Amino acid sequence: MGILDLLNEPLLLRLRIVTYAVLIFFSFFIFIGAAVMKDKFEFKCPLYSDVRTGQDGTVSSCNYPMAIAIIFQLLYLLFRVAILILFFLGKFNKDMFFFSDVMELVFEIIDCIAFFLTFIGACILSAGHNSACDGQYNEYYCDHVADWISPSRAAQAGAWISTFAWLFIAIVGFLTLMRAGKIPCLAGGVSGPSAGSGQAAPDGGQNPPMQTPPNNPDDMPKY
Repeated sequence: MGILDLLNEPLLLRLRIVTYAVLIFFSFFIFIGAAVMKDKFEFKCPLYSDVRTGQDGTVSSCNYPMAIAIIFQLLYLLFRVAILILFFLGKFNKDMFFFSDVMELVFEIIDCIAFFLTFIGACILSAGHNSACDGQYNEYYCDHVADWISPSRAAQAGAWISTFAWLFIAIVGFLTLMRAGKIPCLAGGVSGPSAGSGQAAPDGGQNPPMQTPPNNPDDMPKY
């Protein structure tokens, strides 16, 4: 029995709801951590900054992870979880538009996009933090003076955990759609011999169709 055989519909539904709930929870780590980090740095972004030269980081380095977390992990997932819970409780059925093949493919594409954008946000948070604390002077500043370090680490943790959670959701969704034959570029049924066209010959050709013997004995050919 393969792993795809174990992914039945009730199990997949529970996995999605639980993983989406985890993503919603860690979205608060990202956008609250980034917001507090900016507040501690006089409403500027400390990522990629250099206190030795007085260079501030760009505000977009902090705003991007916040925006991705709010749009995808909060607003989008609250909508998705509400639909899935109502379906789990029997309030919705599979005949609804949200559960059509097209929408399942759309949701899978959104999950893949969210994984990619969250991964970029996690890289920005980690690289920006390391850049701001690089060097002897900046390292001392981060260890003993800066008070935005803890919010920054919380945002990084939330972003990386969310990245792996999105990856898990994307892989499970892709395997499920592939098994069901709902991915257009991979869908292809096993085609058998067409009716009325004859059976396939061993050499790959087409045998002529068999003729039905006549029912009337008078129609039998006479030799």
